[in-house]
Amino acid sequence: MIKKFFPVFLVFLLGVIILAPNFKSKQITKPEDVLKPTNVLQKSVLESEKVFLQISEPKDNVTVANQAITIKGKAISNGFVFVNDQEFRADLNGNFSTTVILDEGENYILVVVSDEYGNSLEKDIVVNLESTQ
Repeated sequence: MIKKFFPVFLVFLLGVIILAPNFKSKQITKPEDVLKPTNVLQKSVLESEKVFLQISEPKDNVTVANQAITIKGKAISNGFVFVNDQEFRADLNGNFSTTVILDEGENYILVVVSDEYGNSLEKDIVVNLESTQ
């Protein structure tokens, strides 16, 4: 039995001897060096302050004649954007654009932006379609 485990033990022992000098433990000298759950929470809260949403087109309560309308806006860089049932990402500058097909009459459009921490912001607009037929 010793013959069976001796090579494994020997390789382990050599690994410890060779690698041990490379491992250095960090000595904690300042209180801020200690990772606390509140530090992670504070980072998430600070990141959530960056979540914003601006819809540039169309304006709220506008009346249009075309069934297809482009929704344009600006949000956080690479933010997750949801426009009604569509899901996509904003570009690196935070710009987004998508097309929505309207029904006759009043259309409620919900735009939601979310960051990687799950913080989100939403705005809704109303667009009226009065097609001339």
